[in-house]
Amino acid sequence: MRKAIVKTEIRLAWLLVVVLLLSTTGCSVSREKKAEQTFNEAIDAYMARRYNKAKLLLDSVLYTYPDMKKLVRESKDMLEIIYKTEQERNLMFLDSLLIIREKEVKPLMAQFEAEDPESENPVLIHKKQNAQHAWDRAYVRAHVDKNGTFYVSSHYTGTGYIHHYAVKAVVDDMFQTTDSIGEEAYKHCFEDGENVWEIVKYKNGADNGMASFIANNFDKPIDIHFIGEHADCRFRMTETDKQAFRETYQMAMLLRETVQIKSQIRNVKMAMKKRRGIEVDDSADGRK
Repeated sequence: MRKAIVKTEIRLAWLLVVVLLLSTTGCSVSREKKAEQTFNEAIDAYMARRYNKAKLLLDSVLYTYPDMKKLVRESKDMLEIIYKTEQERNLMFLDSLLIIREKEVKPLMAQFEAEDPESENPVLIHKKQNAQHAWDRAYVRAHVDKNGTFYVSSHYTGTGYIHHYAVKAVVDDMFQTTDSIGEEAYKHCFEDGENVWEIVKYKNGADNGMASFIANNFDKPIDIHFIGEHADCRFRMTETDKQAFRETYQMAMLLRETVQIKSQIRNVKMAMKKRRGIEVDDSADGRK
């Protein structure tokens, strides 16, 4: 009887060992299959150009199954491929966008001339607002440089000084006023014995939104007030000045975007260089 009990206990013990082995093997197989399934889903997402999903799935493989060395290595390689693909697509998009913006700038540029052509970054003014067209009248002028930096200047002429320090633009019941400019900054006065001239420049945001206000209301009558210490000067903006102002503002937006695109191209190439350890073109325009 005792021997029968011992034999039964031995059989039960072996049976338990076999069950445990089968259970462990089954879990291992299931875990490997799940990891491979996640990796294959990442490949499918990449082929469908769903790069963010692919990266999330690959990250899941890396952090959930760090002990599966082969799959971890393949996941890291796949992440590098995705990164390269994304950056190359970004470069293609930015290059195409840069070409489009430069084509838009070219015809507009023919309407401008440089105030200081010898400068490395000359300030551009619309030809319809150069000295030849505007030396004997009061007006507001728009300026832009090659980087898209935009500012406004006010030009007064008359028989006596008004010492103006701000400009107010009025459209119907709406208006926008520049900041007040002190004597020490961006002011220039001169005379020829009969007439006097005053020029005030509103730089570094001192136009206080007046530039966009005029550009966005160019199709409406715009009244301009020069606010002076001794007197004011009021006049209605001419159609020519409104057109010149709007085109200068458009030029500023295009030039600024062009500069930003070139900067983005350089940044993408530098990031690829650092990550992949290869030489890339760092030319000024950002393109190969």
